[in-house]
Formats: sequence, structure tokens, C-alpha cells
Amino acid sequence: MSIAIAVHLCMARPVWRAGLRIGAGTMLDIRPMVAADSEALLAHVRGLSVRSRHNRYLGGVNELARAEVERLLGGAGGTVFPLIAELVECDRRTMVGEAVYAIDRQAGSVEFALSVRDDWQGRGIGAALLAAIASCAGKAGARLLHGETLRGNDAMLALAAKVGAIEARHREDPRLVRIERRLTAASAALAA
Repeated sequence: MSIAIAVHLCMARPVWRAGLRIGAGTMLDIRPMVAADSEALLAHVRGLSVRSRHNRYLGGVNELARAEVERLLGGAGGTVFPLIAELVECDRRTMVGEAVYAIDRQAGSVEFALSVRDDWQGRGIGAALLAAIASCAGKAGARLLHGETLRGNDAMLALAAKVGAIEARHREDPRLVRIERRLTAASAALAA
């Protein structure tokens, strides 16, 4: 009863594997999103509960604008990278999560955001997405992984604590909490 996680990192990197218990005969792929994933991404966001969409986008969103999907999948000038988490069962693929990370090479940091389908939350998919992002961030030379979440997003705050991130006061918006995880060469190697 384990899921093998095949993470295709940093566009053309070797596959990273780890064990994750979810169900028998199921594999979770985490890979870069491509243009062919646009409809799956739109459906994923539409399928999230109101609360999950509110937490992911820090406010009321019913669905992503097609222009935003095109911007994400177009690479945004080589600094924004979307990932997809999908279950693979008998050659059938089902999207269960997504993440986006943006590299700021000058600051040496990577900002992230992610969502996991409501019926798959709490099963390690968010942690796997964060591990993939941390590995890419470390390989890009980043020293800090950070994101923002709503103060009441207990699931994200718990996930952040689980992966060793700390909570910091958000300087501009009291509704938000900044999540930070320092990256070292050792932590990037552990994530890989």
C-alpha cells in the first residue's frame, strides 16, 4: 500500500523517488506543467472547494483566467515554474495537486504556492510538492524558500511546520503569515 513518488525536477533533471502510503498500485508523478495541461489546471482550480480556492489564492477566486494559465505555462520569462502532481493508475492520470515557484536569483530566494485537491489533502502530496520545490530551489542556488498564506489556513501552516519552515509576521498585510525555510546545501541535497 505505498505510492511511489516520481518527481521530474527542474525540467530535465533525473527522477527523484520516495515512498508515500496512500493506496496499492498507485504512483504519484510530480513533473513540470506543459501547455497540454492547461485544461487540467483549469478543471483542478474549478474543482477545489471554495475554502481551498480562497486559501490558495488568498481571496475569492472561482477559476483562473485563461490569460493567467497561459502566463504560467509560458514560463513567465524563465523565472516562474509550474508543477503538476498526478496519480497514475493503470496508465490513467488524474491531477491531484499543483504548485508554482518563482525564482529571484538576485535575492537568492524562491517563492512558492500550491494546492491539493480536497479529497487528497492530508496524504503527503503537499509535502512532496514542497520537497520538489526545495530541491529545485537548492539546485538554483537559492538560500530561502518562502510563501504566504492566510492566517487561518491551518492545513498550510501545519504542512510548513512539518517540512521545517517557520512562520514570520507579514510586513504588509496582517491577514497573512509568511512561511520561510532556510535552504542549505545539505537541506537541498536531502530534498533531492
